[in-house]
Amino acid sequence: MKIQIYGCRGSIPRPNPEMARYGGNTPCIEVVSSSRQCDSVDGGDCGRVGHRIILDLGSGAVDLGQKVMGEMFQAKKRQQAEQEIPNEGRGEEGGRSSITTSDGLDEVKVGEKEEPKRNNVKLAPQKFGGTILLTHTHWDHIQGLPFFVPLYLPQFEWTIYGPRGIAKSLQEILSGQMQHDYFPVRLGDMTSKTKYQGLCEDMEKGFWLEGDISTDCDHPTSSIKVTSKYLNHSVLTLGYKLEEFAQIPLPSTSNQLFRRKKRGVSMAYITDHEPFDHALANGGFTPRDPRKPNCTADQYHVQFFEDVDILVHDCQYLFSEYAPGSPTSKEYWGHSTVEYVVEVAFYANVKQLLLFHHDPQRSDDQMDDLLIYARELAVKLEEKCGGDKENVRLKVDAAKEGDTYDLDPYVFLDENDISIDGDVSESNGESIHHSNDDVSPPRSVNTGQQCVLLGFYESASGPIRDMLESTDNSPKVEVLQSRDELLHFAEQNHPSVIVLDNLLFGCTGFEFCKVIRTEMGEWGKNVPMLVIACPGEGQRARLTAERLNLDDFIQGPYSPSYLFTRIQVSLLRMPLRWRRAPLAENESERLATLQSTGLLDSLPEERFDRITRLAKAMFKVPISLVSLVDEDRQWFKSNQGLAGATETPRDYAFCSHAILTDDIMVVPDALQDERFADNPLVEGSPNIRFYAGCPIKASSCEDGSNKMPIGTLCVIDSKPRDLSEDERRALKDFGAMIEQELS
Repeated sequence: MKIQIYGCRGSIPRPNPEMARYGGNTPCIEVVSSSRQCDSVDGGDCGRVGHRIILDLGSGAVDLGQKVMGEMFQAKKRQQAEQEIPNEGRGEEGGRSSITTSDGLDEVKVGEKEEPKRNNVKLAPQKFGGTILLTHTHWDHIQGLPFFVPLYLPQFEWTIYGPRGIAKSLQEILSGQMQHDYFPVRLGDMTSKTKYQGLCEDMEKGFWLEGDISTDCDHPTSSIKVTSKYLNHSVLTLGYKLEEFAQIPLPSTSNQLFRRKKRGVSMAYITDHEPFDHALANGGFTPRDPRKPNCTADQYHVQFFEDVDILVHDCQYLFSEYAPGSPTSKEYWGHSTVEYVVEVAFYANVKQLLLFHHDPQRSDDQMDDLLIYARELAVKLEEKCGGDKENVRLKVDAAKEGDTYDLDPYVFLDENDISIDGDVSESNGESIHHSNDDVSPPRSVNTGQQCVLLGFYESASGPIRDMLESTDNSPKVEVLQSRDELLHFAEQNHPSVIVLDNLLFGCTGFEFCKVIRTEMGEWGKNVPMLVIACPGEGQRARLTAERLNLDDFIQGPYSPSYLFTRIQVSLLRMPLRWRRAPLAENESERLATLQSTGLLDSLPEERFDRITRLAKAMFKVPISLVSLVDEDRQWFKSNQGLAGATETPRDYAFCSHAILTDDIMVVPDALQDERFADNPLVEGSPNIRFYAGCPIKASSCEDGSNKMPIGTLCVIDSKPRDLSEDERRALKDFGAMIEQELS
């Protein structure tokens, strides 16, 4: 594969003379698979390229687009020239005619009996386009898309992959920056044949991209396997690994197209990633012990790019700039330090590391200094491991615009593998690639319509059905009530997700799930299933759900939004990072105490508003609330900062978690918390990142004993942060002032 850097700057383009050597364009890398297919008529290279892969569409995509356009024009000229060379025995039927298309390009129209050949090798029609892999949709990684000219021409075919979200499709997100208010051309005005596919993490199976393969060709070709992994960033972000393998065409008498070598070349593209353990930003990574079954999140991250030939890794900061706890700290900004990156690359046995996503404030001279420092770190690691400092295993470079890197998969071909006439001898390390399964889609790419089976006897199916059917690539939704109907449909259709009331006609939800898990093979063992609890079902029912390996057992009131999100992540085979708070053991008594206060749905009162105003000012946050947790909602008795809002569903409420503890609950960064990352109040307005809540208790008796938590005093910010011990005590004091007003 040939790799070329078109943009390596992070955050924002910097057309600055002091940054010209490394470049000011935001991320964009071109990868082209190796092409060793045939020679042209005059004995030179045929001019065809392998499969083109573009990693991100930052501002560097503008120049790449111009290059792609130039290649298309050159290919058109070659195509026309080839048709002017007569073939033996062509005859009159093989003549050519020229037409001019709407874009002004000459196209050659070939007669039925005429097929382009080079050295008696029949060629497949050349295609223009390729694959675009987006790591995420932050602006600096997609801002070149509206200016990428090949997306505007019908001659091109593109498939754009990116992280598959829950609320919006990839296409909807990309169209946002091209709305009329921001850009004169809309995404729908692009006339290329473009498909959009959402991806999830897939570190094993992945999917295959083939080069421009000639038919009846006895020359080696290649294909690229793409795998993906979630990174640690402020939005859903994927890293990619590309592995290219040489493949040897087989004779036409074989029922296989080719054999693929097991050994190939590889690169990994990891941008916008922060260490999971922030302490590792200053080094100290420990490689995984193979004797232990578990590993840390950072060890799992390193496992993804072990042994690659080239690792392109986000390296925006020095640890002195990352500086946790300082006023200018870059902690939680979603980027890595040079200390972390060199260390993980070294222990992953990477051959060459390219520092990437350069800080927009870093000049060329400062980049030179950073590179020298990174190389010194690699030398120290080599010495630490008993190696020779003059022969460091890890080569460290910094990405520069225009730099190219070549990785040749054909170096692993043995001379004995292919004879002159194309016969293949037995090989020592090849995998057989069959013609009927040569391109396997990733798990997250849906090759057919997905199906959701709703077994609703008591629950209303209308709201959730409407939400599912209104989504992009909406699944088929089937609603049934009886045991026999449900089992028959499940056996015949193998739905993607099953959602059940635990009370059905003819059986319980648990009994139905047991049949699915034990009597319907591999599909039944793995299909995601969710059961909605009957009123009063408690710990015993939850243990039953765990034994049946259910994806969720939903107790208590729930919102349609929660169930919709739960089904969506099950369809994507993603973990749900939004957990509803369990009900308190004395929930009935707690609700009775709340009702007895007379506060619910009452008018605003200055005695409470005064306290929330003070808390908002003292903690320097945009939002401060007195939130009361009712049976199916949280209702705001006092609201500073959420204009017009009076309540949310209970399963949205951070406060429903906070009332379960006697101490204050602090969430420094909701996006890093498995309970809240997919919560609508985090993904959307008010974009909660920081939360701190102090439980508020009221007495259920006249003598003041037996206090019950009825809600919280909470402070909220859209930026991650934490509370000092003094601030925690102050929040408790404000909570005590609220309780004093209730007494």
